[in-house]
Amino acid sequence: MINNTIDITKEMGSLLADIRKKACLTQKEVAERIGFSGNSGRVYVSRLEKGGINNPSLWLILQYLTVCEKPWSAFFEKLAGIYFTKQHDKIIAQVPTTRFYKKIDRDVAKYEHSIDSKFSVKQGVKPLPQEQKEKMAKDFGIYRANIEPIEREITLLLGDSGEPIINNQYYKAFARECYSAIRKANMPQMNTDEKQEKSPVNNCGVNLDKIIEKWVEKGLKREILEKVKEIPLKYYKNKESPE
Repeated sequence: MINNTIDITKEMGSLLADIRKKACLTQKEVAERIGFSGNSGRVYVSRLEKGGINNPSLWLILQYLTVCEKPWSAFFEKLAGIYFTKQHDKIIAQVPTTRFYKKIDRDVAKYEHSIDSKFSVKQGVKPLPQEQKEKMAKDFGIYRANIEPIEREITLLLGDSGEPIINNQYYKAFARECYSAIRKANMPQMNTDEKQEKSPVNNCGVNLDKIIEKWVEKGLKREILEKVKEIPLKYYKNKESPE
């Protein structure tokens, strides 16, 4: 049904079996109404419900739903939900586990839902390959796992600052920009002459003054920005330090 590395054949079969039972039909009755005769038809339906038939035809599934008087849209909507859950579980399993796991899990799920609308459904842009979308979601999850504790600490810092709560989002945006700049400055660089990878900077040596000036111009307080910038610096150093 769905040509992808994620197999939902068994889940689909189980869903079909539930639909048949709710319709108060036997496997033999479904087989006969579809057009299969004899015991072989019942066996075929049994295999379908157990997930024993790889890539069953769309015609067969639609016929099955029709004889069970189940709306096609409701079935495929539920099947899509099962597929998304398995796909999401595969992605989130590659994200580091933190005490903010549930929040990160939700953030990644929202991001997965938004990928097509943000990147694929644009005029003149071809749909992204599934493999690329999975990588994007995994990378986003890893990013959120790194940035979530930083944002939590900023919330605590700002709680005693007297700043309007609406400004929290801007200080967090500033911290995310700092963290990205720190990561970029410390990424391994490729020597174009020798084609060898150089060692990354170990002391987080990056000048964040320009970023601070930009956010001061937007109305944020310099003294708070100076304190906030220390948080992503601290987390990055701790993250990169050998155990």
